[in-house]
Amino acid sequence: MDAHISMIQLAISDRHVLALAYLSANGSRSERKVEPLALYFTQDRWMMIAHCRLRKEPREFRLDSILEIQRTPDTFPPNQFGLSDYFAKGN
Repeated sequence: MDAHISMIQLAISDRHVLALAYLSANGSRSERKVEPLALYFTQDRWMMIAHCRLRKEPREFRLDSILEIQRTPDTFPPNQFGLSDYFAKGN
């Protein structure tokens, strides 16, 4: 888990796309490429907010549901993401 956190933090600061193998709430595995935006800790779990390239919208990913994670050479442009604004919108 700590390795995931470090990799995600670095990807946020360097704006690198991450490739994930993720276990969804219904137990199915999915492959995603995401643009990581923020990390936060709540209710005894770490969460990542990222722009999901598959769904084309911001999504939340539980770090304990990430099966595999890799930093890709792809980058994404800077954005004006704010965690307080994200939560203010009811996400």
